[in-house]
Amino acid sequence: MMLMSLLLVLSLERLISKTPSWHIEKYASQYRDFLQKKGWLGEKASSAALYFYLLVPALLLGAIEYWLLGAFLTFIEQSIVLFICIGCPVLRGIYKNFLNAAQRGDLQACSMYTDQLGHCASQSDSDGSAGAEGKSFGQHLTWLNYQHYAAVMLWFIAFGAPGALFYSISRSTTEALCGANHPLKGAAGRLMFALDYIPVRVTAFGMLMMGHFSRALPEWLSHALQFDVPAYDVLTHISAKAEVLTPEEHQMQAENAAIEPRVLVKLAKRNVIFLLVITSALTLVGSLA
Repeated sequence: MMLMSLLLVLSLERLISKTPSWHIEKYASQYRDFLQKKGWLGEKASSAALYFYLLVPALLLGAIEYWLLGAFLTFIEQSIVLFICIGCPVLRGIYKNFLNAAQRGDLQACSMYTDQLGHCASQSDSDGSAGAEGKSFGQHLTWLNYQHYAAVMLWFIAFGAPGALFYSISRSTTEALCGANHPLKGAAGRLMFALDYIPVRVTAFGMLMMGHFSRALPEWLSHALQFDVPAYDVLTHISAKAEVLTPEEHQMQAENAAIEPRVLVKLAKRNVIFLLVITSALTLVGSLA
């Protein structure tokens, strides 16, 4: 059932242009507004309260699946929830605009679109050159692709629709608290570090399998058991090793800032296929339903 839901949702996500009503950000924002109006997510709220409120929707969804829905209705419900949680139409639009600006050689527009991505987790800065801006955009895009696709898929595979919902609401809330400089942003950041710890390393392993294995493996091994390295750094460092530009691409990168982002997006797409293959194998051996 999980494999069928993944294949169905990924196919529809590529064919259909999502409206805001079909994306998790709308509902996560409404949920945060509800909590804030009730005073449950104020500046004096505790970290434990934040974690509980983020978990409540997933617990309710799990209870509905267990007590009310049968196998077929659960399949439909899980597919709908996964379709809402996965992907991000806004980021896809920004990526297309960046590519158009890069084709025109408009570096100022490239920098503007890089800023529009929104990347509280980023520790990188651009030095303003074409190559640096392209690289910065490519790194941010790799990270956001992970957050909106690979991580959601892995949480769905592990815990079904409640897992995908919990991760998506936690990610959205962390970004919102970070952007607002809320007192709870540190607590939310620690939660996301825990939620991303295993998925980001699984995703990075898929990237080295789909890219330059010998170059990326030492980097992956050096980060495998580190508890003090942000997930953003783990993914971007390993992806940079897994997909190295050729000398010809390096020369083109100086003139076209879109070269590296395109290369990294192709790597991310191959990684999604890798995750689907692993999911298929686990389904065949009976490890997944």
